[in-house]
Amino acid sequence: MDELLSKELFAGNTVADAAQFVGYLFLTFLAAKLLQAVFKGVLSKWAARSKNKFDDILLAAFRQPIYWIALVTGLDASLNSLHLPAGLNEVVGNVTTVLVMMFVAWSISNLITGLRTVYVDPLVESTESRLDDQIIPIVEKTLKVATWSFALLIAFDNIGFDIVSLLTGLGIGGLALAMAAKDTLANVFGSVTIFADQPFQVDDVITIKGHTGTVVDLGLRTCRLRTFEGTMVTIPNSLMVGDCIENLSARPARKFNGTIGLVYSTTSDQLTAAMQALRDILAAHPKVREDYAVRFANFGDSALQLTVLYWVVPPGEYFDVVSEINVTIKQRFDAEGWEMAFPSMTLYKGD
Repeated sequence: MDELLSKELFAGNTVADAAQFVGYLFLTFLAAKLLQAVFKGVLSKWAARSKNKFDDILLAAFRQPIYWIALVTGLDASLNSLHLPAGLNEVVGNVTTVLVMMFVAWSISNLITGLRTVYVDPLVESTESRLDDQIIPIVEKTLKVATWSFALLIAFDNIGFDIVSLLTGLGIGGLALAMAAKDTLANVFGSVTIFADQPFQVDDVITIKGHTGTVVDLGLRTCRLRTFEGTMVTIPNSLMVGDCIENLSARPARKFNGTIGLVYSTTSDQLTAAMQALRDILAAHPKVREDYAVRFANFGDSALQLTVLYWVVPPGEYFDVVSEINVTIKQRFDAEGWEMAFPSMTLYKGD
């Protein structure tokens, strides 16, 4: 038996070494499965009985990564039981270190997602602002990128890389990159300013740089507006911060001030009836404020001019409301036979 166990199989490893390696592998898989069962069974039941949600987030974040950490570290220990070349042994150790740090970063990344879902999202949904709906995913991605970056740096440091020199090189490269991308950085800082000051929100109607439209998206670099003509306008955030922004949606109502002209053949009774009809139309519309006004304003060059003034609430539905009212006015005037005027000129032939 001793002779069989001491028999060499490969690269100086005996049957006993191979058996020990297989035994370590078996124990590794057994320990990983047992650890996974503890997380799914005992700890999950304990967390379910707890009123605190944080323990549920921790279990969900570490359940899968801890299984792989146990497998990788166990495999490393199993390989160390064999007689491996010095260089290969070092490579295995370095790979194990990097993988373990990546699994730790995976766990922390899961933890960030869990905290956002359980604690942050309900707070965001309870606010009226829609900018936080966009900034939270950006913050989450930033934290995850930082987590994976630190994990890589720690892993490289543990396997013998000179992190100070690496960071110095990255700093010099980053400075050159910053100089080349100064406009992009200015836009990023502009987005931070917009998120902090909140001069507008997504879906607000604003006027900026001569463009009026609905804010469709606010990113780290640009803001996109959908104009009333249907075109998409993309404006760098740095320009928005340095310019005057008129938020039309911030008004409690939006004013319409227009003129309707009736032909001069309209009698005074018809004129009075037309003014009352306009008041009735405005009073009947549910999205027109009560302080509307209809006046006989002027004897125009080719028409008796009536001014119509009213406020639309909410202002975001201004164009739809104006369109509905204009159609109703045209239908009523057609039904009553009140003729609207258009610019005209009468020529008289001399003797």
